[in-house]
Amino acid sequence: MKNKIGILGNLNQDYEPHFSMNAYFNDLANRFEYEWVATEMLVGDAQSVLQKYQGIIAGSGPYKSKEGVIIGIRYARENNIPFLGTCSGFGYAVLEFGQSTFQLEQVHHPYEGIEMPPGETFLAPLGFCCPEMHTISFKAEAGTLTGRIYGEGAVVYETSHCYYGIKKEMVAVFDKNGFIVSGRDDDGEPKIMEYTKNDFFIITLFLPQLKAGLAEPHPLLAAFCRSVEKDLSFVY
Repeated sequence: MKNKIGILGNLNQDYEPHFSMNAYFNDLANRFEYEWVATEMLVGDAQSVLQKYQGIIAGSGPYKSKEGVIIGIRYARENNIPFLGTCSGFGYAVLEFGQSTFQLEQVHHPYEGIEMPPGETFLAPLGFCCPEMHTISFKAEAGTLTGRIYGEGAVVYETSHCYYGIKKEMVAVFDKNGFIVSGRDDDGEPKIMEYTKNDFFIITLFLPQLKAGLAEPHPLLAAFCRSVEKDLSFVY
């Protein structure tokens, strides 16, 4: 029986990150089944929807339901299900963890334009934002899962069009609770993070699916797929 992967998001085939994610898993049809999970379906009873998946991805937004995608990410994190969040998935994973850590009834993304107390805001504009796809770089931190995937100390180049990252003041709080920065750019800005209490829980401010293919598998997506198959040999 094939492992199943659920992609949290509202599919738009005309949007390149969605199209590329589909193309990647279509190429792996001999190993996995996958399907998109509309975010609004997750409000109320996420477990009944997500329990059939051995891996969960928060694909790029926009999402129809903020609450739904946060609930889905929380389900993956609290049940140690292999998880990868890309671009928008990064931001909503940060919101989920902030909400859980501070036990907040509600959290808001800057896109919503709702003013929040400083201690209840978790995202901030990136130092460099661009509406077009552009190349970013970061150094993979030694001693992290990211470092083992890319090569410790490796300088990594990826494609991004993200606008918001984790708020600087929240980095230490997240780190203390097991959600660490595992790669920064030359300005010290986090570009990739991981939740160390799970076997595989990584979020990125870039789009690995844009560089993925069978001819040259993307290391991060390949590691995610191996973790779905319960092959964690790359961790050790």
